[in-house]
Amino acid sequence: MIQANEVIERFFRTFESNTTNNDAAATVAQFADVFMAANPQGAQAVRAADFALALPKRKELFDRLGYRSSELVALNEQRLDDRYILASTQWKMTFAKPESPKQEVVVKSVFIVDTGASSPKIILYLANQDIVQVLKERGLLAD
Repeated sequence: MIQANEVIERFFRTFESNTTNNDAAATVAQFADVFMAANPQGAQAVRAADFALALPKRKELFDRLGYRSSELVALNEQRLDDRYILASTQWKMTFAKPESPKQEVVVKSVFIVDTGASSPKIILYLANQDIVQVLKERGLLAD
């Protein structure tokens, strides 16, 4: 279910497209120059330039696992103030290898988006699950 204003929905639909199409430059452009990245193991400040260097490794891993797409299946927006929006999201990731049946993995994440600039920018990305652990649990990734 999508419960967000048009600007934020469009922003995340673009993010969805950039992710599915492995458009690293466009994906990185949606993040602030420095943003917080958090997951169950902790949080850290990340420079967008460093993030850009990590994306090809993620693509390589996902390609090996038969990654096909990421679909935004839920978006709930909460305005924090005149500038910042908290967006709770749910994504359906599809994996399909020729020798295996298609698998869909649903993950949740939270973003804080700065809408004060000429284009919105992600300043916090919180992955609610460890995607590597989820992929292992689903049998998509060996230990």
